[in-house]
Amino acid sequence: MPDATVMPHILRGVALLGVDSVMAPAPLRRSAWDRLARDLPASTLDSLSRVEPLSDVPRLAEEILAGKVRGRVVVGVTA
Repeated sequence: MPDATVMPHILRGVALLGVDSVMAPAPLRRSAWDRLARDLPASTLDSLSRVEPLSDVPRLAEEILAGKVRGRVVVGVTA
């Protein structure tokens, strides 16, 4: 997919926020992950996440575009 772009997301008012950790040195990334594992309670992460089946992606897309989704949605692709 060499012609992929984030422009459609930007044009729809979606903010793509995050950290580009790819260029960070491995020890720094490891330290960050260790701190998250130590300081972020699993219950907090669980409360911010949900797993939805692949068949629900059309409904999820509507919810996302309507601004009704908060946190992380994991799409399960296994049967």
